[in-house]
Amino acid sequence: MRRFVVGLLATIGAITLLLAGVGVYFAARGPFATRSLPSSMVLSLDLRSLPPETVSSDVLSSLWAGSSQDIVDTVQALWRAADDPRVSGLYVEIGDEDAGLARVQELREAIQRFRGKGKFVIGFAESLGSSGDHFSDYYLASALDRIWLQPSGGFGVAGLAIETPFVKAGLDKLGVRMEGGKRYEYKSAPDTFTETAMTAPARENLQQLIDALYGQFIEDVSRERHIAPAKLRQLIDSTPFDSERARTEGLVDKIGYRADAMDDVWQRAGKTHDLVSLSDYSDEDRRPKPRGDVIALVRVSGTIVSGPGSDTPLDDDLQAASDDIVDALDAAAQSKDVKAIVLRIDSPGGTYPAADAIADGVARARAAGKPVIVSMGDVAASGGYLAAVRADVIVAEPSTITGSIGVFGMWPVAMPDLLNTLGIKVDRLTAGANAGMFSSFHLPNAAQRAAIGRQLDAIYADFAHQVGEARQLDATRLDLAARGRVFGGVDARRAGLIDELGGLQLAFSIAKAKAGIDESKTIDVQRFPQDNDRLQRVIDRLSRLANVATNGPEMRPPRELRDLLRRLGISAHAGNVRLPPMPPLWH
Repeated sequence: MRRFVVGLLATIGAITLLLAGVGVYFAARGPFATRSLPSSMVLSLDLRSLPPETVSSDVLSSLWAGSSQDIVDTVQALWRAADDPRVSGLYVEIGDEDAGLARVQELREAIQRFRGKGKFVIGFAESLGSSGDHFSDYYLASALDRIWLQPSGGFGVAGLAIETPFVKAGLDKLGVRMEGGKRYEYKSAPDTFTETAMTAPARENLQQLIDALYGQFIEDVSRERHIAPAKLRQLIDSTPFDSERARTEGLVDKIGYRADAMDDVWQRAGKTHDLVSLSDYSDEDRRPKPRGDVIALVRVSGTIVSGPGSDTPLDDDLQAASDDIVDALDAAAQSKDVKAIVLRIDSPGGTYPAADAIADGVARARAAGKPVIVSMGDVAASGGYLAAVRADVIVAEPSTITGSIGVFGMWPVAMPDLLNTLGIKVDRLTAGANAGMFSSFHLPNAAQRAAIGRQLDAIYADFAHQVGEARQLDATRLDLAARGRVFGGVDARRAGLIDELGGLQLAFSIAKAKAGIDESKTIDVQRFPQDNDRLQRVIDRLSRLANVATNGPEMRPPRELRDLLRRLGISAHAGNVRLPPMPPLWH
């Protein structure tokens, strides 16, 4: 009885909190909230933290935040503002040195279009020096009309580096061995656990990748800042130096403080203007309006996993759950209003069956008569690439990391010396020759290793076959594009893995053309799953929580321990800790 009462109260409290959050959302941020914008304005955009691919992994948080913007919202708002006569300029706060380069390029393109409409863009950076490499934030800043840098900020923009820790020697000392395998030599993710240094193929591939990305930076910045490429390379190689030298070398335009930059903004505006955040500007567009032709936007963001997503009631866990994505694709394909689908992918991969299920969902949407255009974000590799491969057109930014056509699977095994040192004895009973093949306490035998190898070979062969068939690559081109290699967008297009270089707006433009929508017409971008579907998922999870509260959960370790174990790929139930069957994983 006590368990029932506690569970009932917990459920009522959770539902009350949810309803309160929904009420706040619709009262303060919803489509019918009253807001009026001035007849002339300058927009402000804080890019000290770049907009993420998704605003929140937490359904309730996203409802509560309301106007929090992801990269899609931000780019679309900038495109609208470029054509809005009320908007004369944009003020940008600069400072996210860890931003993904593809999102930086998305914003650069939107800002350049904004400038191309005769509008100014002024940015302020408190620092481009002191610590960090400041590669991403300066790359973004270089697209602006004018860069203000604080006198004490300094300039320390450096190049690109990849640092990979190798822990095999440490695991050996601990008495832990990683079992499994990979296909093939360029698939470098598992090397952290199985090698003591970069292999020659991995070094070759990754050096090619960062050389290509750095070359894009040099080309774009030298063009925008009117500095010869050789001179720019020389300046980057001589950093750090002070703000004044950055100004005299043409890397920034003005030295001053935030107030000085704002004075510059109002001088450029030419008359009295109001400063309006891009978020508030976007809120105006959420009011009911006549609908145009509908293009569906479906997201694949995070690690691709099988099933319907997180079991926790309010948290989506930054995972791309295949069930949810396939349902969204099916719903968009079946909707009479939807003319085309844009599939936005930002994922390093995941389990093979989950990624394959999404690829099948794409194929079925196309078979239903809906063009599917893929827009790739910072990364669309391995399973993230497989999810894209059956689309009509694949669009990626020049700096999107893609490819990684390969597979690996591994799990840790505690060696006898470690178990003896810890005083642990593991008794074993089996029924079946391969029972316990993926044990964390016993090494697989030769026959079992051979079976695992055959599984990896089969998965790789199927993955490569799907890519070759969908992308019409012959065996030679396919082999040069596969074996675990990763590419930037430019090299991926040369390899035949993508079709076009660009961002979301190019993907929407292609979708319009494929659907027969006039380029000049405004489209209505609708996200699938829609907000009411997200809310229903919250209610379903709360119902499961109420069922557990009233009927009693199984005995499980504390949530904190379960979360830690889950991140390590370990499941824990009823006091037993075990590794799941080895899933082929991508990275």
